[in-house]
Amino acid sequence: MATEVGTISTKGQVTIPKDIRDALGMRPGDKVRFDLERGNRAVLQKAEPSTLTEILGRLGPTKEPAVSQQRRLRREWSDRRRRH
Repeated sequence: MATEVGTISTKGQVTIPKDIRDALGMRPGDKVRFDLERGNRAVLQKAEPSTLTEILGRLGPTKEPAVSQQRRLRREWSDRRRRH
């Protein structure tokens, strides 16, 4: 288990160390989820996009026709939700 230390700024911000971001596949603009456990421990997770708009926004421009891309993404999203 990797352990990294960060510092809280006066605005309550903490930079997620690069090794941790890389291990979680985090990129700028991603959302994070914090879960409080036993009152004194917080667990950070990469939050998965929850809407098709968020997913499409993360993909950026593509040469695939928009309708085909949306159908493919809907299938992938549906498959992913069934597994979890």
